[in-house]
Amino acid sequence: MLDDFVNDMLLAVLRSEVNGITPEAKYLLVRLTELGLVARGISAGVKELAARFGISDTQAGTALNSLVAARVLVRRDVVSGQGRPKRHYELDASYAAQVARHDVTEVLHEKVIRHLLQHEVKVVDQRSAIATQQDEQRATAPLAQVRASRGQGRVSFVNRVLLAALLIRADRFGVVRELGSAELARITGLSQVRLKNRVRTLLDDGLIRAYTPGATGSVIFKKTKSVYYLNLHHPELRCGQSLPMLLVSVTRFPTPEDAIDDVDDIFKSVQESFNQRHVGVRKFFDDQHERGLASFLRGRLDWYAGYLLSHHWDRRSEGKPGLAQLIKLDLLAGAVDAKGSELLAGYLCDQADYMANQVRTRWFEGKSTLIAGIDFKSMDYVLLPVRKAVHKAFKGGFYPSRAVLILPRDGVAFSDNLHVVERGPCNRVEVRGFTDLATVSKEEQCLYGLLTPPGGELSVDLKGQVLLAK
Repeated sequence: MLDDFVNDMLLAVLRSEVNGITPEAKYLLVRLTELGLVARGISAGVKELAARFGISDTQAGTALNSLVAARVLVRRDVVSGQGRPKRHYELDASYAAQVARHDVTEVLHEKVIRHLLQHEVKVVDQRSAIATQQDEQRATAPLAQVRASRGQGRVSFVNRVLLAALLIRADRFGVVRELGSAELARITGLSQVRLKNRVRTLLDDGLIRAYTPGATGSVIFKKTKSVYYLNLHHPELRCGQSLPMLLVSVTRFPTPEDAIDDVDDIFKSVQESFNQRHVGVRKFFDDQHERGLASFLRGRLDWYAGYLLSHHWDRRSEGKPGLAQLIKLDLLAGAVDAKGSELLAGYLCDQADYMANQVRTRWFEGKSTLIAGIDFKSMDYVLLPVRKAVHKAFKGGFYPSRAVLILPRDGVAFSDNLHVVERGPCNRVEVRGFTDLATVSKEEQCLYGLLTPPGGELSVDLKGQVLLAK
């Protein structure tokens, strides 16, 4: 029972907001909670805590002072014989009351969070691995290369706090939808600028697959929060839980059909413009501000299409009335009247149905299943964001892939394999399976849409090889 109490308090403290403390102080607070701070208080010196958590004495001392100044911790001296007295730390009563109000019963990734926060274990492991690598390469590697290797593969404890705060709110796919950047900044102690930079680092390191910033529409959607797609397959986040299977449809040699996606069609197609006028929704897509939110619309359509695939795999028409009601909840109140709301929800529902059908048919050739051994009807689906790529011989770029995460609806243990349906020249189709993502290069994972390329730039040469910005 005590372990359960400590676990719940750790998650509640991690989720809490504290004004005026740094991410370093938040990390130390969470780790002190793990040691039993809330249950009985802790008596320890700065050096002892710093060594235990793999941080410097200065970082530990500054963090403790910050927590005391913010009235999160109460500190008093403990006299025990000669020498400098130890300090005893307890949680401030008012802050403890605030923390107790957080409900953490729905957190799905508690085991991963506890594993992730053990920064001191990772520091020892990484130092050992880097030392071995440097010993092997010292005779031949240039000094600059050796120095550069020292930081490879490390995740700072500040980034661990950020990831843990995201995991608190993540669904079983690792997707975080209801956490605004302002709230996330308050939880972690990061400024908005530092938060943006840290998210970029986690994208580059592959801990976050993709990120869609929140936006406020002018004539269609109300304000919507950012969406984070965490990479639960990353070694730092992989901790014995059931992981999603990955399905990818990809081409390296674009055709005209790959030049636009569904949202490009909505905003740019002459035929679709005619259809919008016929339905009575064209005014919603003429707005220049709304056109600037194309990536946001992609994210909403991805969510709607995933809903249809998850709940109405082969009878999508039965799910459209329910989806239309969900879409209405996203629309901007006051800007869309009752009639316009009905028309717009119906139109977006049809677009999501079209997208869902496109995704569904990627795993079938005619009526034959390309990927064997999957009961598609019993799965839940999350569509990862599509990303445009540059091609040497294809002006304007193309969309090379569509990636989907799937999990069984009943939550049973599941294979986390990667299945790739690759479409080549002359309509040649090759189906490949991977049981270990570690065997798939970062370049290929970016092409597949499983990771965001560094700098957001992805290009493919004439031979189909992936080129990433450096």
